[in-house]
Amino acid sequence: MAEQASTNSSASQFVSTLVPTLVIAAVYVIIFLIIRNRQKRVYEPRSIVKSLPNDLQTPPPATGAFSWLTSLLKKPETFIIQYAGADGYFFLRFLFEFGVICLLGAIVTWPILFPVNATNGNNNQPGSTVAGFDILTIANVRNKWRTFAHVFLSWILFGLVIFLIYRELVYYTTFRHVLQTTPLYDSLLSSRTMLLTEISTTKLTDSTLREYFPTATNIWYAREYKKLGKEIEERTKLANKYEGALNKVLTKSVKLRNKCLKKNKPAPEPVDDLNKYLKDGKKRPTHKLKFLIGKKVDTLNYGAERLGELNKSVAKQQAEFQAQEQLPAVFIEFPTQLELQKAYQAIPYNKDFKGVKRLINVAPDDIIWKNLQLTPMKRRIKKVLANTFLTLLIIFWCIPVAVVGAISNINFLTEKVPFLKFINNMPKVIMGVITGLLPVVALAVLMLLIPPVIKWMGRISGRLSVQQVDEYCQTWYFAFQVVNVFLAIALGSSAASVAQEIVKDPGLAMQQLSQRFPPSVNFYYSYLCLQGLTISSGTLLQIVALILSHILGRILDSTPRAKWNRWNTIGQPGFATLYPGFSLLTVIALAYSVIAPLILGFTAIAFAAFYFAYIYTLVYVMRPVTTEARGKNYVKSLFHLFTGLFLAQLWITALFVFTKNWACVALEAVIIIVTIAARWWMKRRFLANIDAVPISAIKYAAGDTTYAYPMYDQGYKEIRSEGQNYWEGGNQLGLTPGDGGLDQVVADRNPAAGAPASAQRDNLTVGDADYSTMGETKVGKFDSEKASTNVDTGRASSVTGGPFQEPNSNDEEKGGFSKKNAVSGAAGAPGKGVSWLKIFFKPKTQTFDMIRNIMPNTYFNYVEYNPEFVRHAYDDPNVSAEAPHIWIARDPMGLSEIEKNKALKEGVDVSDDNATFNDKSQIVFSGPPPTYEEAIRV
Repeated sequence: MAEQASTNSSASQFVSTLVPTLVIAAVYVIIFLIIRNRQKRVYEPRSIVKSLPNDLQTPPPATGAFSWLTSLLKKPETFIIQYAGADGYFFLRFLFEFGVICLLGAIVTWPILFPVNATNGNNNQPGSTVAGFDILTIANVRNKWRTFAHVFLSWILFGLVIFLIYRELVYYTTFRHVLQTTPLYDSLLSSRTMLLTEISTTKLTDSTLREYFPTATNIWYAREYKKLGKEIEERTKLANKYEGALNKVLTKSVKLRNKCLKKNKPAPEPVDDLNKYLKDGKKRPTHKLKFLIGKKVDTLNYGAERLGELNKSVAKQQAEFQAQEQLPAVFIEFPTQLELQKAYQAIPYNKDFKGVKRLINVAPDDIIWKNLQLTPMKRRIKKVLANTFLTLLIIFWCIPVAVVGAISNINFLTEKVPFLKFINNMPKVIMGVITGLLPVVALAVLMLLIPPVIKWMGRISGRLSVQQVDEYCQTWYFAFQVVNVFLAIALGSSAASVAQEIVKDPGLAMQQLSQRFPPSVNFYYSYLCLQGLTISSGTLLQIVALILSHILGRILDSTPRAKWNRWNTIGQPGFATLYPGFSLLTVIALAYSVIAPLILGFTAIAFAAFYFAYIYTLVYVMRPVTTEARGKNYVKSLFHLFTGLFLAQLWITALFVFTKNWACVALEAVIIIVTIAARWWMKRRFLANIDAVPISAIKYAAGDTTYAYPMYDQGYKEIRSEGQNYWEGGNQLGLTPGDGGLDQVVADRNPAAGAPASAQRDNLTVGDADYSTMGETKVGKFDSEKASTNVDTGRASSVTGGPFQEPNSNDEEKGGFSKKNAVSGAAGAPGKGVSWLKIFFKPKTQTFDMIRNIMPNTYFNYVEYNPEFVRHAYDDPNVSAEAPHIWIARDPMGLSEIEKNKALKEGVDVSDDNATFNDKSQIVFSGPPPTYEEAIRV
């Protein structure tokens, strides 16, 4: 009876996890619904934080209890792309698409596999250990002929997933080409600039590089700034300490004076002597120059003096920056994205650039400057070391994770390990919590510790940009999740349940494992329950942000800058760590989809909950990432689905091998071969087309009707031929007939020298503009019907750098946008009447123009940069780093004015504008920090 009771624990485990997680989720959601409209800074900051660019300020959500969700679900794709960005849009698409696949998988498999698994199976045999949810798994099948149903359904289900990956890659490739050719992205400096690394320093001269790239406009050389970087780092740390100390003593002084006035006691005299508020100077702030052993100095006096010295030294080195040693890296700007793409596509076809790494679509802030100095050998060594460390960490991490897996099967261990038998005396509820909830929570905590380590290793390994570090993190974190959350748990749980049998008869190990592996899915029912309920509801509640804003913020934020940053800084999603967690759930669902199909239903429900939570969070709470990957994380996640397919096929085949069901082994081998071939072909076919944009697509989008988007292969062949032709004369600007469009409007322009030399080129004109203006920021608008662009040479403007045209609130069907089609009279205009069913099964019927038509209105504005900004845009940030501007609060005694003048004598800028003290002696700000500038989108 004890054994039978233990083997029926799958249902109790699940219930013991479901009840507390359901209660927690319900509490989270109820709190969210109650306080959402009262705590707008936490739950809809993008509607109220005015420092955010206008085009990213979302209209307030509906105020009803659940109308925020229903209204969001009705919004068109245009709305989601606009406010979640391309990265957020594809993340939501991933949640939606795989949720639908799980739902369809359940519809396909349940009517067939549930009866096959549950009837006339092993659970009817005396002494069977199959019970509870286990009767719905393949472990309950006694007649091997029944397993043919699993084989043929695996063909259907896995084939459907492969087709989904294919159609999504087709969609993403076209979407990416559309995105890159919108006026906004086409005009970004990052879309026109290429980084070459590991290049011979003998080629790093203007004359040599212009022989290869005659259309290049600006060239920036990477240089060694070790000494300069150290001094700027010291200056930054000291400035923060100095600013904090100044605000601290001013706050202390104001509090003391107000306390004296309130109690009718004499205030310190003279009123403008700071030392009188600090016990005649005895309580002035001090710090040590070195940790523990350093000399103790007066922070206020030393801070001003040392900052003045550093400002002079840094300014001198910045003026002589071109004298520094060159590194094997160079940034090359081209007049247009078209010229950039020609050069980018040509690099692999010139033997002089063999081994040279190329990188495009990265802004200066995205570059990891320290890694530009690496030679090929140093980069290779660092990569090997980082990968080796992470591999060993994965192996080491399996130990605590395996313990978690064993806990989930503690009921089996208590039968075999005498000293654990006391656990059997616990109440069923407690037992269910131990075997169900405890392992799931422990596993989630273990996994949270990993991402920071991986990102650190990504930088150490020599990655050149934040996006590359994120790709590295996404890959390795996914590997961690698969090995530790899936393999270690599944195999550890299965092995723990048959440990004694394996010891007694090792020859039966495989057979025993084959019987216990399918029931290991019980752990993941609990895992999906926890993830789907508490994680999604916790995402809505934003409990950490709530605590930080109301408790820790008041305690920690003691300066005007800290308070300004707390209010105006809006969180950004970390897709490099989000995707692996959800990709893992897809792996789990796919791996068990045929042998334990109930998992598909749980996964579909979990993904629906995630989708509801994240669509709200990405639109109203978090802003689009500034270091955007333009959706590339989605592509990597699609290829990660193949891991789930291979593991599913491996488990199924292994089970057939263990039971000597060779006919099913042969049949399952067919889908394995298909999957391997599909993955190889898709990587070869699509990965080369992501960053490379077909030249014909750029010209077509610019209004040149003599070109059309190559939808048949999305430019795969054209990209290769253009690259080969580049070195045969195609790199000369204007040689190719019909080069109309954006590529020629600035053909003879050097941005460092000024505005366009030609006022009109082909279809594009420079004339009177319709601008949205804030200060020096101006934004042109692209009129596709006239195929003309209005250009202004004011300060750079962008999505993160200035306001665009406000959405038209009356145009609800376009998500608040007055939409324009940027292609006029072009062939293949969006076809009406194309059904979603046809688009799904024939993804290439969703044309370039159809996707272009869902792009937000703001993507049809463009950016023009101030030449002075461009001059140092891709120089190391140390070259243009400004002297720190200290921000303090203005006090009624005049102390801040005295400290300002003292610092000014040392050459340090201190400002008390836009910050003062309220009646409670608390610092408040009324405007931005000194010399504040909105970020420029590059």
